[in-house]
Amino acid sequence: MVLLFAACTHEAYESGDSKYSYLRSDFVEATTNAAATFVMAETDDGEKIVLAPPLKTKWATSPDSIYRALLYYNRFSDRKEFISLVQIPVLKVQQTNDNATTIDPVGFTSAWLAKNKKYINLELALKTGEVKAEKQPLQSLGAAVIAQKVMENGATKYEIQLLHKQKGVPEYYTTRTFVSIPTTLFHANDSIEVVVKTYNGTIKKGFRL
Repeated sequence: MVLLFAACTHEAYESGDSKYSYLRSDFVEATTNAAATFVMAETDDGEKIVLAPPLKTKWATSPDSIYRALLYYNRFSDRKEFISLVQIPVLKVQQTNDNATTIDPVGFTSAWLAKNKKYINLELALKTGEVKAEKQPLQSLGAAVIAQKVMENGATKYEIQLLHKQKGVPEYYTTRTFVSIPTTLFHANDSIEVVVKTYNGTIKKGFRL
């Protein structure tokens, strides 16, 4: 399970002929150098971007590592102007689900398979708030295989449950949150159905690798 200490959100910018007219945000795998500074990013569309000048963040502390992130940048005709990298939680798929009876609901917005098929991305609406305590509780998210079936063509169909624990976090307001589920556990032609428990009932979204 991944503890959520901050939401991954999009900012609202004015349209028109300003620098924000060129603003883009792409899901990427971002690579750090020996100083734990980001120097390279590869988008879900397969585009490799050299980050010049390099981007330094407070949350990336490991040198020579790859992080899942959302890259914000202005894309002009002759250059790119990099703004920030926001970390995206990666939900490593568990083979068994020991938390089936303790799943708390989430708000669901959308889910899609990355063009390179390396991740299933989810946009969620998590309810959150602060409590009067020295240590704030942190809600968590995870993913687990709850069913699988071998099909006639030899591929496997998997059912993956999104796991969520509110852990006492107040539900005062909603934050827009992105997470990614890696597909490294699966193979080409496998089918994946993601099951999400929402406040309005269960939602299922299917994808083929």
